[in-house]
Amino acid sequence: MKRSLSAALAAAFLFAPAFSPAPATVVFAERPAVEAAETAWTRPAALRPGDCIGIVAPASPSETEEIRKAADFLRKQGYRLKISPFCDQQYGFFAGTDSERASELNAFFRDDDVKAILCVRGGYGAARILNRLDYEAIARHPKLFIGFSDITALHVALGQRCRLVTVHGPMLTSFAQVKRQQSYTGKEFLRGLTNAAPLGEIPLPPGRRLAAVTPGVAEGPIVGGNLSLIVSLVGTPNELRGDGALLFLEDVNSDSYQIDRDLQQLWQSGLLQRVSGLLIGDMDGDGDLDPGDFTTAEVIEHYARLANLPAIKGIPAGHDMDNLFLPFGVRARMEARENGAASLCFLDAALR
Repeated sequence: MKRSLSAALAAAFLFAPAFSPAPATVVFAERPAVEAAETAWTRPAALRPGDCIGIVAPASPSETEEIRKAADFLRKQGYRLKISPFCDQQYGFFAGTDSERASELNAFFRDDDVKAILCVRGGYGAARILNRLDYEAIARHPKLFIGFSDITALHVALGQRCRLVTVHGPMLTSFAQVKRQQSYTGKEFLRGLTNAAPLGEIPLPPGRRLAAVTPGVAEGPIVGGNLSLIVSLVGTPNELRGDGALLFLEDVNSDSYQIDRDLQQLWQSGLLQRVSGLLIGDMDGDGDLDPGDFTTAEVIEHYARLANLPAIKGIPAGHDMDNLFLPFGVRARMEARENGAASLCFLDAALR
């Protein structure tokens, strides 16, 4: 429920000093290099023509026809597919029971014929299976794992429990439409599957650019995903640690006050103090602003300054048409410059 007028006035009083322009004497020093990479991250193997991609539904199901159209696209690229029978089976909110969805994901990781696992879609439910996964077996059978949105819960768990590099990227049903197949998203997805070289500067869609929110330089592995999902893990055994990492965040259908509430949770829980930098993807929180409300941009800048974090916005990843092949657990360097320009460069390869 949106805050009342009195709550809005109270918030304005509370935030006024923090949202005011920073004094000219404030200097954002370069953040120290990441100290959290005591255990090396495991890079999965790049795909080759003829390799098998497993299609799973850890959260919600998709329509049979959408699955068929998107599967045809991947087969035309030369890949074989194994599609879980639960992908189009509805059980309440989910594609099967918690036990069934977890068993399928465990089985696909154990199956050595499957070289990559692509989620059919997000929706809701991935967090419910985290305590049912066989993390020891997953660590013994590392492979490319791709998804976004609700799949964030699995990115966090696989990264922290298995130190497995995973990919925040489009899912199977993202490619049910020919337009998406031929877009920046489709091209970057196919390139990412086979790229075992250091990734370098992130590619951007035509007309898009990165922009500095707060200036500074930082290095570390990228972690994160959907803001709402990361907040939902706070206080659980799978809470995101993020020590020394670059925190990527995106969200959809959240007003700016909801984004503020979630970032306040991450501030109070300590995550914003543990990370080295902030990377902002797609956010659409300004669709229902009342007069005087803080914008999403103002909210994000507030928390970046509060945590003394360099921050960049404009990462083409999330629920928009453009969705970057964005590996988590791979070391990157971010630069947010005083003149408003920004860059993000991967220093290492994501795949082997």
